[in-house]
Amino acid sequence: MSDHVKDNPAENRFELPLSGHLAAAHYRKIHGVITFTHTDVPQALGGQGVGSKLIRGALESVRKQGLRVVAQCPFVAAYMKKHPEFNDLMDGAAAQAKKHQDDLLDEALEESFPASDPSAIDPKPE
Repeated sequence: MSDHVKDNPAENRFELPLSGHLAAAHYRKIHGVITFTHTDVPQALGGQGVGSKLIRGALESVRKQGLRVVAQCPFVAAYMKKHPEFNDLMDGAAAQAKKHQDDLLDEALEESFPASDPSAIDPKPE
């Protein structure tokens, strides 16, 4: 049984193999920010602290890589709330990621509904 959390960038996840099962914390990395999107812990490993071991190891790795964290996954967010020693990884990251998402949304809306075409924004009923 291994307690070693491994980053698997090819699969965009941190992995913790235990007892023939694989727990995983899925993420997206862009511009120095890692966004944790989902955590999978096999049912057979539930209630044994595997999720916590996985996230602790992932966050320690993230710190070594110098990345900032956005905890989109509720489990990661709850873990970080309970473990303030990782708060330094969050500073500004959520705001930076939200601004980036807002910029992308604004760009997509502008492409879909150009301001130069009022009918695209407020079509008149026929």
